[in-house]
Amino acid sequence: MSQTTAVIGISSEELRWIRMLVALLRHSDPTLPELARQALLYLSHSAGEAVVPGPSIRARQFGARPVPEL
Repeated sequence: MSQTTAVIGISSEELRWIRMLVALLRHSDPTLPELARQALLYLSHSAGEAVVPGPSIRARQFGARPVPEL
């Protein structure tokens, strides 16, 4: 039987994502835990960066014109 333990900073809505992350990190295929680890590193590095408004990466890659401001 599973028992719920309260963790400071994690809301009950986020538990689903934590369980999914743990399942990926414990997966038997060695590529999935490594992919999850790299994704966590990416998120931890980019979490503190400011978001600069401007055209999306896709728009910059394909030369799309930015949407005019209203």
